[in-house]
Amino acid sequence: MNILIADDEMSMRYDLKLAVERVAPSDENTFFFAQNYETAVEQIQNNPISVAFLDINMPGKNGLALAQAIKRLNPDVNIIMVTAYREYALDALRLYVSAYLLKPVDDNELREALDNLRKPVGNAKDAVKKLTVRCFGNFEVYAGEKPVRFTRQKGKELFAYLVCLRGTSATRGEICANLFEESNEKKGFEYLKKAVQSLKKDFSKYQLEDVLEHSRNAYSVNTDLIQCDYYDFLEQKPEARNLYRGEFLRQYSWAETYIYHLDHF
Repeated sequence: MNILIADDEMSMRYDLKLAVERVAPSDENTFFFAQNYETAVEQIQNNPISVAFLDINMPGKNGLALAQAIKRLNPDVNIIMVTAYREYALDALRLYVSAYLLKPVDDNELREALDNLRKPVGNAKDAVKKLTVRCFGNFEVYAGEKPVRFTRQKGKELFAYLVCLRGTSATRGEICANLFEESNEKKGFEYLKKAVQSLKKDFSKYQLEDVLEHSRNAYSVNTDLIQCDYYDFLEQKPEARNLYRGEFLRQYSWAETYIYHLDHF
């Protein structure tokens, strides 16, 4: 399972990691660390965390505020509060945390906490993360609540093009003809290669390497890893139909061909 340890003291982060390894040894455990509120939120946004150990007394926003933020970002995260003070227990329990442990953490209490988590924890390899894709209006992509930053604009445009195909593969020639204004085929393929490389690198930052699929000389996207307003619209979900206002990927001229279909769907 993926475990986040948030504590402003490095020694406490290290000691708690060792304690978890003692009481719940597993080759599947992956640890993430944060020394403050902001770093912890970033870890939650970018990684499928199963269990979060939160110190209450951290500089700036404390562990209780962090627990509230985590509940909003991912309500399936099991939160275990770790503190040297008893007086926060009631406030923590009101947040429905899995456990409230006092420092120094006792191994038996830690084992009991991990054995009685509120939310079931599966194999970290089975955790599914999705990109949220917005096609109505400008094309935007989010990992959690954080916008994905694309290294190359052509990489972003390539992803938009493949999203529109909804899992159908596009050949190198088709992509180059639609996205790269280059009469020289060899140069077109070089541009595409750079766009693909940058796109893979961008997605790897969010542990979403499997979104882009490549088979021989063709590319596609794994739609199981994409939550998209365009897909929801085609599935006739009411909330998606209400979002469409006649604008679709408006920064890309090739996307205009989709608007007629959407208007008459």
